[in-house]
Amino acid sequence: QLQKLLDGALSAGGWFDDAHESMVLKAATAPDDNERINLVRHLVLEQTRLGMLVGVAVGLELASELRGEQA
Repeated sequence: QLQKLLDGALSAGGWFDDAHESMVLKAATAPDDNERINLVRHLVLEQTRLGMLVGVAVGLELASELRGEQA
């Protein structure tokens, strides 16, 4: 369920827009094996960073709500 929540948050935030799809296509179709591997690694790294960022934001908001604070 957490994966679905994260995917939904990233999609709603516009992270999986046309630019992202273009990067996926570029990585998948790079003619050189080394270039393709490097592009895929970079894409995974960026997605991991975004996932961590969203996770931290959700965690901070949840902590605030559990303490009864209002934003």
